[in-house]
Formats: sequence, structure tokens, C-alpha cells
Amino acid sequence: MCNTYKWERMSSLLKELNQGTWSRPTDKSAVYLEIGPGDQWGIRVTLIDYYAKVEAVDGPKGVWYKAPERYCATIYPPRIWERISGVTLESKIMAQVEKKRLVAKEENARLKEGK
Repeated sequence: MCNTYKWERMSSLLKELNQGTWSRPTDKSAVYLEIGPGDQWGIRVTLIDYYAKVEAVDGPKGVWYKAPERYCATIYPPRIWERISGVTLESKIMAQVEKKRLVAKEENARLKEGK
């Protein structure tokens, strides 16, 4: 596995993650936060060096420590066999983003039912 991954090559990912806000908390990371209007739950994508973390979060300050797979996933660059079959880091991240968007949608629906 390589030590660094060039996030600049991920223009397709940047185009698809455009409903929220991007920030740069450190030189080696970028964070995307997407919480819909009127929703409490949303997603956070953190790009760090050569891997990414995709989370369903309870508000902009929501933090998970050893979270279950339902709420948090760590994605690494594709291994050789995945690359041969056409899998890219971007596709792996977007697959998890879709899963976590569903989790956030379910949690928001659960909160609305409870009111």
C-alpha cells in the first residue's frame, strides 16, 4: 500500500460531494459535512493521507469512538485485485457515502416519528 494518495486526482468525488461543506482542519486532511435542512443526522467524509473515513453523524459535532459498522467505515485504496477489476478509491468511498446517507435518513425518520 502506498504511503500517500493524491486527493487532487479525485475530481469526480469532489463533484459528487457538493451538497454540504468542505473544510481543511489540517494540512493532511479534508472534511466534508452534509446535513440536510431540518435534519439532525447527516454524513461526514474525512480524507486523511491515503485513506478515508465515512460516518453517519448526529449533528455537526457528532463524534464516534469505535463506532459500529452501521455508523462508521474506514476505506483504504483498492488492492491489486480490486484495481484489476476496475474498483477505484472514489467508487469505494461513494458506495459507503450512499450507505451512510441511508443510515442518516433512517435515524432522521426515527427522530421525527418520536416527536
